[in-house]
Amino acid sequence: FNMCLHRGMQVCRAEMGNASHFRCPYHGWSYRNDGRIIGLPFHQEAYGGEEGFAKKGQTLLPAPSIDSYNGLIFISLDPNAESLKDYLGDFAFYLDYYTKQSKGGLEMRGPQRWRIKANWKIGAENFAGDMYHTPQTHTSVVEIGLFREPKAEKRKDGNTYWAGNGGGTTYKLPPGSFEDSMRYVGYPDEMIERMKETWSPEQLKVIGENGFMVSAASIFPNISLVHNWPKVEEHSDEVLPFLTLRQWQPISENETEVLSWFVVDKDAPEEFKALSYKAYLMCFGSTGMFEQDDVENW
Repeated sequence: FNMCLHRGMQVCRAEMGNASHFRCPYHGWSYRNDGRIIGLPFHQEAYGGEEGFAKKGQTLLPAPSIDSYNGLIFISLDPNAESLKDYLGDFAFYLDYYTKQSKGGLEMRGPQRWRIKANWKIGAENFAGDMYHTPQTHTSVVEIGLFREPKAEKRKDGNTYWAGNGGGTTYKLPPGSFEDSMRYVGYPDEMIERMKETWSPEQLKVIGENGFMVSAASIFPNISLVHNWPKVEEHSDEVLPFLTLRQWQPISENETEVLSWFVVDKDAPEEFKALSYKAYLMCFGSTGMFEQDDVENW
């Protein structure tokens, strides 16, 4: 845990990076990057040297249960928690669409942090399957022509699913092959080929033969994902897909800190990454159009 053995302060306050050691800002206790304590100020005067220091050789408290999936790290405070594989269950099938578009893995930017006056469960529930709100809450997004078809039309034949400890929604796409569907939402051919090599035949069938494309989803209790494809250039019908992952962190019963990351396939072309990031910022993040609509309701 990111918590000093002395008084519980955070020993690392950086969002990303690497270091050989960490020093608590409160009293200066120092730890190696494997968590083992290596020094403290006034060791002799405060504790009588090695013999008087009971925590010699100890480490920062380890997480009771930790595992990862497609680069996402999951931690549970319960030492007897079920495995991550069992916890995700069938939702892992859908999570791959967001986090495993190639064997190269993910590239992430963020997090962007902001606070909203809302209970944390509202956002998590909204992304898990509430597409009923879209035609009303996000009317302005449709009216300005951000999408090539009315969102109400795009939603009405989609599906809502719940699998394992996650759930979400899908759009119904125009008839066509897997390649047609992926091009329709803006993916270039080189990315489509890598997806075909990475996803299972069953995952390819959901998009190709069945014609469904993942949209928003949530993993219980407080992680959400979004996949969408707005227009990014004026006077053009071309769309660009983006992915975002977020965490709803409760502050109180009526205040939530939102942590939002832009997510993109690490092997994607640089031009695609730049335009996808632009699409994400336009729609989500603290100033995104969808974000403003949602928070006003919550």
